[in-house]
Amino acid sequence: MRMNVIGDDSISRQARAYAEYRLFAALSQVLDTDRVRNASLVLGRAKSRRYCGGVVCTVTVELNGGGVTRLRTFGEHPYAAINRAVERFRLNWRPERHDPSHRQMVAAE
Repeated sequence: MRMNVIGDDSISRQARAYAEYRLFAALSQVLDTDRVRNASLVLGRAKSRRYCGGVVCTVTVELNGGGVTRLRTFGEHPYAAINRAVERFRLNWRPERHDPSHRQMVAAE
């Protein structure tokens, strides 16, 4: 499994390390990590007026069979966005419902 955590200049190194830890923990709880080809987590400042000043967290998980799951969450700070994203992934992952087509989950709490 290859894992990437990317953050813009406003995201600290500590937040990126925390994101990597949380993403790996969530993945290993819900599926066999040998099935994961690539997992990425991207953090950046929200650009829309609605979430001005907040952080957007996008998680993408690509499985070896070609399936892709993507979700996006928003938080007031990086840690809130990370926590919301990995918990949403962990709670919504259903391997029996997953198929090779693209699936996207959006959480905007």
